[in-house]
Formats: sequence, structure tokens, C-alpha cells
Amino acid sequence: MNPQMDYIFSDEMLKLLGQFTSLTGVRIAFFSMSGEELCIGRNRSICGYCAMRRRERGFDNACLANDRQGREAALDREGAHFYQCHAGLCEAVMAVRVGETPIGYVMIGQFRLAGAAESIRNGHEAAAMGNMPVFEREKVDDLLGMFEVLIHYIANHALVGRRDFDLLHPLVERMRSSPEVALSLSEAARFIGLSASRLSHLFTSMMGVNFKRFQMQLRLETADRLMQSHPDWRMARIAEACGFEDPLYFSRAYKKHRGIPPSKREKGVKRKI
Repeated sequence: MNPQMDYIFSDEMLKLLGQFTSLTGVRIAFFSMSGEELCIGRNRSICGYCAMRRRERGFDNACLANDRQGREAALDREGAHFYQCHAGLCEAVMAVRVGETPIGYVMIGQFRLAGAAESIRNGHEAAAMGNMPVFEREKVDDLLGMFEVLIHYIANHALVGRRDFDLLHPLVERMRSSPEVALSLSEAARFIGLSASRLSHLFTSMMGVNFKRFQMQLRLETADRLMQSHPDWRMARIAEACGFEDPLYFSRAYKKHRGIPPSKREKGVKRKI
């Protein structure tokens, strides 16, 4: 199925994306949770510089990896995630949420930051760079502020939606409210009246990660909050509060996904092990 068929874009949203590009000169696009570009303000194509460089396989792969990392970083914050790509160009991405549930992303870029180092190899690339919008640092802050207001408006006024969101939403809210409760894929499927295979496909399509990984993310986020708010708790107590029966499995899972053991998460804070 075409991923665009999963979404409903209002005329007002399409108009707002177009107005953003007209006012700023910056490309803006909506992406699905899995990274497909579905809706573009004024149907603006990518910049000439990127069009030239992305013909190179290695460069294109690096661009896609940058975008993927940017989307992942955006999930961890309420506002926009701003970054510079490997060519020195600027981009920002922000998750569009219904309640606490992300349903897609909006990305702006590329644009140039005045005075930043850029990768230019010849006159053609320099000319293409010269056609891109360029902003001083303080203007970039204003641009990002306007971008965040726009995305909040789109989300709060339900200007974009997912056709199956109402079906999945009760399950996601249950998982968020009780992350410590073990829930198998089969149990979750029965909860919303779907087959396990249908839920697995729908969940990955809408959430951008599979059911098991999403459940793990919620538990580890709970662990992060508890370690922050209760530095005197033993790890066994935190593990139990997050739904881990075995503290050793909790420690291994935390290190696998966070890169450090939970005992070292709060550097410099004394904690009972």
C-alpha cells in the first residue's frame, strides 16, 4: 500500500506548508514514521547542491543516515531538533504528535548558517550553494521558533491524521499508562480486536518501531525517570517498578539500548546497587 494512503492531510495544512516555504525560502516536508516523504510545501524539490551530490552513492547514504538520526533524536524532545548535515548545511525536524503518540515528522531544510564551514569542491557546487537561503544565528533561532509554533498548531488542530490511529490509540495509551505491566503481542491484539500479525504490521507502520521495541522503550524511559526522581532506590526496586522481574536482565537491557549500565546513568550521583 502507498504510505500516503494511510494519512489524511487537510487543505489547511497543505496551505500552511506552502506559506512557510514562500515566506522563508526553506523547503518543508512531512514524513511518515518510517521515513517516507509524503507531503511537501509548494512541492519544492531538494536544493540544487544536494541534487548534485546525492547522485554519489556514498554521499546519498550519508544523507539518509543523517535524516534517520535526526528523526530518532526528534522523538526524545518536545520541540524541534536542529542539526548540520555532513556537508555543513542546516536542517531541523520535529515529531507531529497526537497526545503523546508520534504519527509522523516534519522536516525543514536545507538552509545555510552564515559563517559555517561547508563542503564545496567546485564552481558548480558553489553556485548551487549560493541559491540557498542563508541566515545569521539569531535568525535561525527565530526560524526554529516559527517552525515549532507551526507544528504545534498542526497537531493541536488535527490538520493531519492517520486512518488507523483511532484503532491503535487505546492500546498505546494503555502501554504508556502502565509500562510495568507485561503485555504480549497476542494479548495486545485481543485488546483491540485484531490478529497478532495485523497488529504487528500496523504497529510498526504507525509507530516506526515494532511492538516489542516500543514496549522496551517505555520501560527504559520509566527507569530514567525513576533514577532521576529516586536516586536512593536500589536497582532491584527500579527494575521491578519498570516490569523487569530479573534485575540482571534489566541491567543488560538498559546497557544494550542506552550504551551504559543503569548504575552509571547519573554520573556523580551516589546510588545503592
